[in-house]
Amino acid sequence: MASTAVQLPLRDPWSSKDFGAIYQWRANAIKEAAVRPVSSLDPTVERFLNLLDNKSLGLGDLANKMLSEIPPTPTYDYDPSGKFGRMTDYKHMVQCINRILYTAPRWDHDEYKVGLIGVPFNALFNWPMATESGFQFFKDSKVNGCLRNILTAHGDYLKSPKSQSALLSWFEEEPLKLMTEKASPYWPDGRNKKFEEIYVCNPADKTGCWGFNSWDDFFIREFCKGVRPVARPDSNHDPDESSKAVITNACESVVYRCQKDVQKRDKFWLKGQPYSLVDMLNFDENVDAFVGGTVYQAWLAAECYHRWHSPVTGTVKKIVPVPGTYFSGLREYGFPEVSGNRNIPDPSGPNLSQRYITAVATRTIIFIEADNPTIGLMCFIAVGMDEISSCEVTVNEGDQVMKGDQLGTFHLGGSTHCLIFRPGVHLDWARDAQPPYSDTEFDKHTIIPVNSWLAYAHRTR
Repeated sequence: MASTAVQLPLRDPWSSKDFGAIYQWRANAIKEAAVRPVSSLDPTVERFLNLLDNKSLGLGDLANKMLSEIPPTPTYDYDPSGKFGRMTDYKHMVQCINRILYTAPRWDHDEYKVGLIGVPFNALFNWPMATESGFQFFKDSKVNGCLRNILTAHGDYLKSPKSQSALLSWFEEEPLKLMTEKASPYWPDGRNKKFEEIYVCNPADKTGCWGFNSWDDFFIREFCKGVRPVARPDSNHDPDESSKAVITNACESVVYRCQKDVQKRDKFWLKGQPYSLVDMLNFDENVDAFVGGTVYQAWLAAECYHRWHSPVTGTVKKIVPVPGTYFSGLREYGFPEVSGNRNIPDPSGPNLSQRYITAVATRTIIFIEADNPTIGLMCFIAVGMDEISSCEVTVNEGDQVMKGDQLGTFHLGGSTHCLIFRPGVHLDWARDAQPPYSDTEFDKHTIIPVNSWLAYAHRTR
């Protein structure tokens, strides 16, 4: 049951231990907004400013308090002059948001060899969201309503041809090599694969953008036919029912956690981050069917494939979009000067809060009734981490899906997802989906290919 996973060190904003490039990018963005403020804000940003200006709500004061609670040490500035390493108040923060709103991720070559600042809003808010007041601010429904409009405008820009020029940097030697290696470096004969043999594209495109019309078009790129075959595909005419017990990987992803005997309600906001089904499933009527069952969670690297595929053959019973938070992380993974936690603060929140955000973040829940009665009703949850909040579903309720069929896609950057199974369903996991797990070490992990063998299901004896 071993998967055909690829062993690679992941170097991206979600997993790299060297975040120098992100720190430098943030300091530059803050400086530009301070020395070259604009007099006219984007309408979505102006509405956010109006919200913070409303004294009766107190959100502007909370935002200023959030910014002041970042510990006064150079660790969180990165600007040697000490003048532009921080956002000074909420008006400056709004200018920073406006500055990055209509920009697309580029592959930058610098001394840190990180390259991609794939989640610019996350880079801007990382330290503020780690504060006590930031925890309150980024959970406020009015704040998240404004952020939703801002991120929608940002996403619309990334879907437009105006974002295409950012792609030129992505088709240089270094990023092409990284994306190719992360997808799968070799054919069975040992020959190195090329990007165009893995992804649907046009390297002869005279624009230099390989046939992609926008940043988003590139981000949601598809695999070439046959690159990710479905393990033990199901057939309505196949007498071998054992194939229907094989669960395939729903996303090109790295395992984050697998927990059995999950409770209906638990204290998900504590450092231990137990899964809380009633919160994860947004108080859905089906929650009792999964109490005592299993949650499998895995995350997607920013440079990899981001479409979701059905892990089982069955019927889509229900689709539930859940609006939630965008920049909320656990305080316990904040600053050691404040929390007493000896771990370094999460340099790309909410990396260390991935179980917590399954209960609070913007997400989409898809219930599937598997044809195999051993599996029965199961659930797929696409969880938007930070600004990766656009969970686009490409199936409808009532649709019949075969194992490996597309369910939807993320937009913009790396994210996380969960599979939930009922109690009584015993799962034998592929080697690369088994422990040990780690909440803190993201530098060396195994990418499990989408549609590969993830688990074998049978009833508990």
